[in-house]
Amino acid sequence: MVSITQIKNIIHYPILNSTMDKALLFVKEGLEQPFLVVADEQKSGKGRGENTWSSPKGGFYGTYALPLEKQATEQQILFMHYAAAVAVQQVLEIETRLEIKTKWPNDIYFRNKKLGGILIEYLSGDKLFLLIGIGVNLFSKIDDIAKECKNNSISLQLENKQNLTIDKFISKLSDTLLRFAVEISNNSFSNIIDLFNSRLNYFDKEIKLKNGNQYFCRGINSSGKLHLEKEEDSLQLHIDDSEMILERD
Repeated sequence: MVSITQIKNIIHYPILNSTMDKALLFVKEGLEQPFLVVADEQKSGKGRGENTWSSPKGGFYGTYALPLEKQATEQQILFMHYAAAVAVQQVLEIETRLEIKTKWPNDIYFRNKKLGGILIEYLSGDKLFLLIGIGVNLFSKIDDIAKECKNNSISLQLENKQNLTIDKFISKLSDTLLRFAVEISNNSFSNIIDLFNSRLNYFDKEIKLKNGNQYFCRGINSSGKLHLEKEEDSLQLHIDDSEMILERD
């Protein structure tokens, strides 16, 4: 899938509608090398589905564009969601010494509130690219976050963060993300599975589905699905099934 180990081309903007849209435009215009589009602020940041991502100053808002050597499998694309979430979690936990969690399928949580999220688009056709959009409320002011997102959002603004800057975060994140991408290219998923599940906020806990059924969450499995169990019954959820889970406190 990918063989690169370094992002040399970082394209920075003070403000954009969406880093994902800008990255897609660059690909369509013929930019072929791997690159990262970063904005200090987004006016129309994207989340999964029809969701938006509030993007005031102080956060990290970026889209990695990775050219692929061959068609990616569905399993590889699924695991890039998890790899991106784990990469953010790992960098933040190492640099801040705070306990950062992942929430299936691809959110970053801190103190039971949303700190960041991942959005992936796979481009096939004449050119094969993977776009990985990442938004993290690093130093955003909660008061600046859109009111519809504010209640479930959190920032590291008030935490001890002397050793963390956005530039340092980008450098560490890029290295970690590309290392995981190479693993996935080699169809090596066990490390990602272990890392994701070890920080999954409801791993080995009971969760409730919107149909009223309750299961114990056993984490993601080798197929990239979330494995749920109860008594002699089991269920495997694809990323697209995430809306079936009721939000936990």
